[in-house]
Amino acid sequence: MFQLNARLSGLALALSCAVILGHSGPASAGVVLAPDVQIEVGLMGNTQTLSPGAVQNGNPDQFDLDGQMMMAGMWNLTWDMTVDTDPFVNGVFGLTNMSGSTQTFILNVTLPIAPVITPSSLIGGSVGGSVTDANLNGVATVANAGGSPLFDGLIDGVGTLPIITAPYSFSAPFAGGTANIPATNVGLPGPTIPGPAVLTSIGINHTFTLTPGDTVALTSFFLVVPEPASLGLMACGILVMGLKRRR
Repeated sequence: MFQLNARLSGLALALSCAVILGHSGPASAGVVLAPDVQIEVGLMGNTQTLSPGAVQNGNPDQFDLDGQMMMAGMWNLTWDMTVDTDPFVNGVFGLTNMSGSTQTFILNVTLPIAPVITPSSLIGGSVGGSVTDANLNGVATVANAGGSPLFDGLIDGVGTLPIITAPYSFSAPFAGGTANIPATNVGLPGPTIPGPAVLTSIGINHTFTLTPGDTVALTSFFLVVPEPASLGLMACGILVMGLKRRR
C-alpha cells in the first residue's frame, strides 16, 4: 500500500511540475486592489510626488490613470497610463518646459507589485516620442542630462534597463516643427533580458534636458515577468518537500 501511495504521489508531483514548468507568466487570483502609483516630476533637485487615482479597466489586474498637473512658471505634465500589478507600466506623457531657460527634468513612475517575483525575472521595455517647438522660436531640443539614459526600467527603485543612452540629442527642424525620438526597445518581444528578483516595485525613469517653452512627448513601456525555469524549479521543490513530510 505504501508503494502504491508513493507511486501515486510521484505521478501527481510529475504532473504538477509539468503544468508549472509549462506556465510562462504570472497568475492572479482574488480581488486586486488599486495600486498606489506614484509619479515624481520636476526639475533636478526640485521634484513633486503625485498620487493619481487608478481605475480598474475591466481586466482584474489592470488599472488606468490619466490626468494633468502644472507648476506655474516651471512645467506642465499630462499622463495617460495603464498599469498591471503582475506587473507592467505602459504610459504616454507630455511635459512642457514653462520656464525661461533650458532645464533638467526628472519624470518617474513607481508601481507597487503583487506578488513578489523571486529568485529572478525577465524584463523588457521600450521608449519613443517627439520634441516640439511649442513656442515657435525655431529652437526645440531634448537631450541627455549628464550620463543618464532617456529611459531606465526600475526594479525596487534601481535602474536595470537603460534605453537611448547618452549622448543623445533630438531637435525640431524648424519653427513650430516636431522631431521624432525613434521608438527603441530592449528585450521585446518577450521579455527576454535576465533581471533580478522584484520585492516591492517596478517603475520607469526619464531624465533629460529640455529647451524653454517646448514640449517633449514620451511613450514608455516596462514589463517584468518571473523567469519560467526558476519559477518551476521552486514550485517543484516545495511539492517534493511536502511529500517527504507526509511520508
